[in-house]
This record gives sequence, structure tokens and C-alpha cells, in this order.
Amino acid sequence: MIFAASQVIVLGMTMLISDVADALASGQLSARDHLEQCLAAIDSEDGRRAFVTVNAEEARRNADHTDMLHKAGATLPAFAGVTLSVKDLFDIAGEVTRAGSRVLDDAAPASVDATVVARLKAAGFNIIGRTNMTEFAYSGLGMNPHYGNPRSPYGRDIDDGFVAGGSSSGSAVSIADGMAAATIGTDTGGSTRAPAVFCGITGLKPTTTRMPGDGVFPLSTSFDAAGPMGHSVDCCAILDSLMAGGSGTIEADFPASGLRLAVPRGYLFEDLDDQVSQDFETALSRLSAVGVTISDVRLDILEELRPANLPKSIVSAEAYEIHRELLASGRDLYDPYIATRLAAGADIAAADYIAMHRDRAAVCAEVAGLTRPFDALILPTTPTLPPALAGLQGTDMLMKTSARVLRNTALSNYLDRPTITIPGHAPGTAPTGVSLIGSHSHDRRLLAIAAGLEDIIRIKA
Repeated sequence: MIFAASQVIVLGMTMLISDVADALASGQLSARDHLEQCLAAIDSEDGRRAFVTVNAEEARRNADHTDMLHKAGATLPAFAGVTLSVKDLFDIAGEVTRAGSRVLDDAAPASVDATVVARLKAAGFNIIGRTNMTEFAYSGLGMNPHYGNPRSPYGRDIDDGFVAGGSSSGSAVSIADGMAAATIGTDTGGSTRAPAVFCGITGLKPTTTRMPGDGVFPLSTSFDAAGPMGHSVDCCAILDSLMAGGSGTIEADFPASGLRLAVPRGYLFEDLDDQVSQDFETALSRLSAVGVTISDVRLDILEELRPANLPKSIVSAEAYEIHRELLASGRDLYDPYIATRLAAGADIAAADYIAMHRDRAAVCAEVAGLTRPFDALILPTTPTLPPALAGLQGTDMLMKTSARVLRNTALSNYLDRPTITIPGHAPGTAPTGVSLIGSHSHDRRLLAIAAGLEDIIRIKA
């Protein structure tokens, strides 16, 4: 099977955001050349699957303007000319936000950019296009019957290939395939992290309130979190900083020796694919060898609840409320699988919804107390390797497969704790990921911890 390297190199230079920005600022690379390299990568079968729209001409005008200002000696933003792909549920002024659907084809174009998009534009990023996604972000597989199914870089030579993970599937593929240097997605139950794992890159789910949600089509206002994906922890840190209103800084590596990591043994480790289990245990061994203290913990309250498997949830109630009018007037325009999932929230009573919020707060408080002695939790990001696209048909099969993909990632959303996934597989093998879960609102500390552990977790060629 073919699996692209986790670090794309174009013309001898990596696609790390900092490397591209430095090359542009020094004149080693022009913004137009950088853009054309990305457009050439998009001009492929998997590029067409990864993008809903490509803004080639506008992006060329922006790149040429950046090059002109650079030659004139103007002071430019730090990331001027760096390419950015944007998940198709962020508002971009003058464009229709379809959220991977055909239901919103006739919606009015956005009048202003989503705040996180505006901040990235102000930092100099050049938007190359809108990326494909699960319709309305409601699945962990990343499939889309309207715009095609993005595929993991792993195993594209085998039959139909493997899912790219969802819902931010096109965004992850755009990074893995060198179609953009930076990308943003959203995460409600694992939608930045599952695609990151299956495409062999890094993905971050921030604390929910860290990022402004205006101009982002919602799935669940209590759980949605806009977040970045990239080739490294530093790439995610740069984007996280900018999206949250900062200057695009990275975090200094937190020393590995002396860190205390907790492994939440229990249902999150049930039914792991063999390679997932082997890669994770290998990562633990490497971490222990450099002085990281690894402790097994059992969080009984989570064992009882198993939040990813709840038949009624806050997410399903909120998703149905957002879509009930659209479902009533145009259900035939939806992906039938997504329509079925959305409609399932119709019978959740207000009293149950209130109780679920109360229970969630209590669980978060109890888990926070139990995990306070540790710097982070560590676990396999997903229990499964990327599922094959062939045979993924029918609502029951799609629901079952998506639920398994998101089983481990959904924990972080329920607890509202920042989480980052780092590739844990050997080059050329099926992709797996190792997740680090930080403390609520301590996103930058988590990024510092991840920066210090990244080279230990990742297996180099």
C-alpha cells in the first residue's frame, strides 16, 4: 500500500508554516510560486475530492500583490502569502457557506468573514479554497455524496481507498497532499483529530470557548470548536494563536523528563486494532525511556457513562434544533444518512436536555479532580485504522463505523478539554495517532507539552 510521508516536501522545502513563511519573507520563494505548487497538487483526482471550490484566480491576484509589496520593500504581515484552505462551514465574505451540503445552495453569500478567517487573513494567509467535509459536520468518516469522498493518502492504490476521517476530511487531505500549507476545521466529536490521524498529520481541538464561533455554521453550540491541522505541533500552535486573537507564536518545548501522563485504561482501550495498540504501547515505551512517568488510571464515572455511546445527547438535541426547519422543507436535499442522524434529536425533551447539561458539568468536575495530579492524559486517538470506503453503505453501517472512529475522540469534547493528536505510526504503515488531553482552558500549556513530546512519539523514516 502507498502512504504519503507525514511531512510534505516541495522543491526541497518542507510545508511547515514557519518554513514557508521564512522562505517567502527572505525572497527564497515567491508567493506566486508557492501558490502554483499548491494548485498543481489540487489538480488531481484527490484534489477534486478534497475541495468544494478552488479560488485560483483570486488567490493568484493576492499572491501577485504580496510579491509586488515584497519587492517594493513594504512591511508585510508575518505569514503573507502562506496558503490556507478553509473548511466549507466558515463564512468568507462574498461566498455562500454550504457546509458540505446542497441544502444551502440558494443561501445568500456571507457579508463578512468569520472572525477566525478574518484574523488569518489579517496575518497574511492566502485562501486557496473551501474544503470538502461531511455534510453539516455530522460524521467521523468524512464522506460526502454531493462533492465526492476525500481519501486518506494511505492505500489509494487499493480498490476505492480508505476514508480520510471526518468531518474535516478535505482540510486534512489538503495538508497531507501539499495542497495548502495551513488549514482550519472544526471539532464537535473528533472532526479535526480523526482526519488528522487518518491522513498522517497533526490536529488540535481547542477548549470550546477559546475560538469565536461567529460566522461558523454550527452543529452543536455547546461542543463546536474551530481548530487547526498541520504537519507539526508548531503549525497548530501558530494557527491556534492567530485564531484566538494572538500574534501567531509557538510554545517553547516543555521538558519531557518529569512529566506525568495518565493512561485512562478501560473502555477506551477495548477492541483496538492490533497496529493501533502496538503503536501506542511503543510510544509509551519511548516516553518512559526519556523520563516521562506513565500511570494507568481508571475513571469509573466515564466507564459508567461512556459519553460517545449515549443514544440521546446534547449534540443531537442541538443539531436537530438547528436543522428542524430545513429538514421540514427540504429533507430530500440532504444526504439520507445525515438526515437520519439529525432527525434522531427530535424526541429529546427539554427536561432531559437540561439534565444532560447538569450531568456533564458534574462529570467534568469529577474527572478534573481525579486527573489533577497529571500533566495530561494520553490515549490512542482512534481505536481503528482508516476504514475502507468499499462496503461503507447504508445508514446502519455508516453509523456503526462512525461511532467506532469517534469513540475515543468524543471524550475530549464531552469534558471540554483541549486535545492534540500526533502521528504514532512508522512511515509507510497504516496511520495511527497518539492523543494528549490537557486541562480545560490550558490550551497553550498542552501545546508546550506536545512540542516537547512530538519527536519522541513520532517515528522518523
